[in-house]
Amino acid sequence: MPSGLLSTLNIVPLLASAPSEPYSAYLLLGVMALLAVGFACAPLILSAILAPKKPGDIKEAPFECGLESKGDPWVQFNVQYYLYALAFVIFDIEAVFLYPWAVAFTGLSFGAFLAMGVFILLLAESLIYLWIKGVLTWK
Repeated sequence: MPSGLLSTLNIVPLLASAPSEPYSAYLLLGVMALLAVGFACAPLILSAILAPKKPGDIKEAPFECGLESKGDPWVQFNVQYYLYALAFVIFDIEAVFLYPWAVAFTGLSFGAFLAMGVFILLLAESLIYLWIKGVLTWK
């Protein structure tokens, strides 16, 4: 008899029994998916129905920080900003993976140490690549 969370919740007999129809196991999944979509769409539909509709030139005018906009709103941004964002995401993810490894460092095997070493070397390689390409220099 299995022990743990499944046995305390009495789910094991439900999982062990064979469904009478081949797709009946997916019924709960379908119902949950419909509830999730309905829960997400209901506020949008209700706000579209119940919100007051009084459009005007002032309401539809674009603004920034309460001030009137100056110039064309379609401005081209430098691609370098995108590269900064990608570099930030890369090294932010590194911290997310590095912290749990450092916390459990003493209980890990040599294989885990080697895997994390390869991971850190790949990230160091990406940092060196960005540095050589001049992405990290602000102009």
